[in-house]
Amino acid sequence: MEQKVTETIQQYDMLQKGDTVCIGVSGGKDSVALLHILCHLRQTYALNLCAVHIHHGIRGEQADDDERFVKALCETTGVAFRSFHFDVPALAKSRGISEETCGREVRYEAFESIGADKIATAHTLSDSVETMLFHLARGTGSKGLCGIPPVRGNIIRPLIACTSEEVLTYLTQNAFPYREDETNRSEAYTRNFIRLSVLPLLKQINPSFEQTVLQTMSVLTAQNDYFTAMAKDFVRRNGYRVEKIKALPPALQHETVRYIIEKETGTVPEYKHIKAICFNLQDGAKRQINAGITVRVRRGALEFPKQQAEQPYSFTVNEGTYTLPIGILHACVINCKQFENLSEHLFSFAVDYDTINSNLICRNKRAGDRFFDGKRGVGKSMKKYLNEIGYMPEKRSSFPVFCAGEEILGTLGSVPNKKYAPGQHTKKVLYLYLEEQ
Repeated sequence: MEQKVTETIQQYDMLQKGDTVCIGVSGGKDSVALLHILCHLRQTYALNLCAVHIHHGIRGEQADDDERFVKALCETTGVAFRSFHFDVPALAKSRGISEETCGREVRYEAFESIGADKIATAHTLSDSVETMLFHLARGTGSKGLCGIPPVRGNIIRPLIACTSEEVLTYLTQNAFPYREDETNRSEAYTRNFIRLSVLPLLKQINPSFEQTVLQTMSVLTAQNDYFTAMAKDFVRRNGYRVEKIKALPPALQHETVRYIIEKETGTVPEYKHIKAICFNLQDGAKRQINAGITVRVRRGALEFPKQQAEQPYSFTVNEGTYTLPIGILHACVINCKQFENLSEHLFSFAVDYDTINSNLICRNKRAGDRFFDGKRGVGKSMKKYLNEIGYMPEKRSSFPVFCAGEEILGTLGSVPNKKYAPGQHTKKVLYLYLEEQ
């Protein structure tokens, strides 16, 4: 196996002499094998090795034992050791993602923090095949069928041509100990189910299934690289204009949309999302492709609105300008004649100045807010109102409401009830309007 790994390193130009290499070491068989092989190559490439272990805060004493095992292994092999502790369940909840995704994110965050020339991870050919089957089952384009790339930026995967069986044989022959993770035997996880139940069945059809899939993935990777190059060139020349995208042949159209989504979000979209977006490239169309990621067509181009984090605010309105998360709010006191001669502004609000006694409060909307819309003569929720005017969902949490004490008088684009609305007896008007950013 050492020879196969050496050939892989040379084929993909993974290492240069004098590189500092951060090795992700969990203590499992794959990462332990990677550590030993890089130690074997340390002198050849004059490598500076550092093993990084991640404690995910999930498996209690077993995780503590893993950490102690890796530390002892590093002492034996003369490799620098670093350990990072994360509360992955809590972080996943705060980030609104799964624990599996969060674990992957914090691992790479820790690896990057080392500042090494290369980050070596222990992904194997078996992992790559599992990934391909996982994407195939969920639905994907050609990129999703290419498996795990041997090199991505400064991330290298020296074991990517080796199967799990080859890794196990290598460890057994050399009597290298490693840790077993009990969760790897649970079929509750999709990837475990593929490894434990699906792959063995496919190997009954073809014992060399993984090597056969490797050949297929290599062909698909070459084809995908070609289409990606064409998509990059198209975007360079045409940007995200949908009329130009619609004129492309279907295969290149799909690849271009996939490339744009991945470029903007770092997410590889499922094929069903790519197909749906390509089917409806019209202004106003939108598609949520992942938690917090939406693609929409606006003003003839694809765009990716980001959910604006809620920034609570509350202040008493006087004459002047106020910076809100969604724009600049202008407030001025004018007489009735000036008010009557104003041209209508989409996002404006006016009250009889004397009825509020200089106590108009502006705050961001909250769940459950309701007001009486004097323009339409009905009461309604802020949620319904913002839906009616088609205001951008990602900015709605920052949209203002205007209050007198606890009473909500209205919002931009509405008219307050008769008590507060400018009328025939009004002397001064407090007029507000929003200059959107």
